[in-house]
Amino acid sequence: MLQDRDIICIGPTDWSGVWARPQQLMGRLAARGNRILYVDPPVTALAPLKVPALRQRWLSPGSRLRPAQENLWVLEPPLFLPFGNRYRALNKMNQGLLAQAIKAAEKRLGLRNVILWTYLPGTSDLLGSLRYESLCYDCVDDHSAFTGLLDPAVVRAMEDDLLRRADVALATAERLLQRCLEVNPRAILVPNAVDFEHLSAARRPGPLPVQLSGLPRPIIGFVGALGDWIDLPLLARVARENPQASLVLIGPALTDVDLLAKMPNVRLLGPKPYRDLPPYLRAFDVCLNPFRLNELTASVNPIKLYEYLAAGKEVVSTNLPEVRAFSNTVFVAEDADEFTAAVQGVLSGRLKHPLEERVEVARANSWEERLQRIDEAFAHAR
Repeated sequence: MLQDRDIICIGPTDWSGVWARPQQLMGRLAARGNRILYVDPPVTALAPLKVPALRQRWLSPGSRLRPAQENLWVLEPPLFLPFGNRYRALNKMNQGLLAQAIKAAEKRLGLRNVILWTYLPGTSDLLGSLRYESLCYDCVDDHSAFTGLLDPAVVRAMEDDLLRRADVALATAERLLQRCLEVNPRAILVPNAVDFEHLSAARRPGPLPVQLSGLPRPIIGFVGALGDWIDLPLLARVARENPQASLVLIGPALTDVDLLAKMPNVRLLGPKPYRDLPPYLRAFDVCLNPFRLNELTASVNPIKLYEYLAAGKEVVSTNLPEVRAFSNTVFVAEDADEFTAAVQGVLSGRLKHPLEERVEVARANSWEERLQRIDEAFAHAR
């Protein structure tokens, strides 16, 4: 069991951002007595041009260290040079900057014999600058399939280097596992999961959030980041074909959402703290998993699916490969027509799955169970 260890985790999302796999795992490992240095993903000097909320980083481009919970500290790294995922030489310069910030934090916290746990392929160029006892690569996305300023071949090459050196390699989806096994034969499948006890609160009676009071019912809900991997036209169609209902979207907008913002029965509530999610889920009459179908999402194992089920909700999803295994408890739609028809079928009561079966699927997919798999992987690491 991973216990009383020092872990440096280089995360794919900010610790204070959308609560996902890294926070769930690191928070639990910290509760076991492990000392965690969680490194927020670096921001390039160009990022604030696209995301106004990041503009304060121009005023404080250096690194910052802060406590987040018992046994866990968060490092905000210095600004990076842009185009590191396109040109390997620039990535090596960036990783050199990151290494300096990590070493300073490591010395300040007195970390020793660390496990280096990373989610980012680019950190392959960091390995030679840090001392660590073992290396874990947790592969949660097909990084080469993201849009933006990257060269897929460069990202793939960096990931290959990381996989070759990893003592423990984890993959959240079957497609990612097959990719990892091409380079590291010890890679194992550890899908995403759910904080079952926390989300189960949505199944108990309680007050609804003030923001939802007075909204026309039924309420169609979505929780998660609104990025270009989400089918926004499909969401708009759901709202348009259900004018009597309210479509409530919870999460940060990472792409243009004007199409939805202009619709009278759509409410864009922005991000909410993870601890506050159960009352919102309690109010939803059906939950949506509206991912686009493309190269990136073919490898997505959506956390929100498990969370919706733990909350006892009926779920309508697009036909993601990782969702098909849940077709006995989730309505999986082949196309937009099936998707909107399923939403209407759930709202009318014509389509339903037994509540007990939905809840049991979530209960069987807990973060505690996933940590058992990870403990075993470290126990058998080279």
